[in-house]
Formats: sequence, structure tokens, C-alpha cells
Amino acid sequence: MNDSISPLELLELLRPKIQKELQQTDLQNRADLEQEIILKILEDLKLKNFQELPSFFELLEKERSQK
Repeated sequence: MNDSISPLELLELLRPKIQKELQQTDLQNRADLEQEIILKILEDLKLKNFQELPSFFELLEKERSQK
């Protein structure tokens, strides 16, 4: 089963949060800032391989073993 998500799907999921945060800036700067935020997200996705992230249970087990 493929649990990966496309970059476009991720951006759509993040869009409400991005729009909420854009309310903190001046109206004339929002479009530019939105583009910059989206660009940074896409750059980070390109640089990181999220397929290799540990699962929740792997993180929990690692945390327990460090105590």
C-alpha cells in the first residue's frame, strides 16, 4: 500500500493554515508571501526524503529505550 502524498495534495492540506497565517501581514504583501511560503515548502520536500521517517511506534520505542 502506498501511503505517500503528492506535493500538490500536501499544499492543499496546508492551504487553510497558510491562509490563516497570511492574515498577520499587510494585504498588499500577502500574495508574495504566500508564494514564498509555498516555494519554501516545495524546496524542503525536494531536499528531504520523507519516505524514511520512522513510524510513531518506532519513535515511541526509541524514546523508551533512551530512559
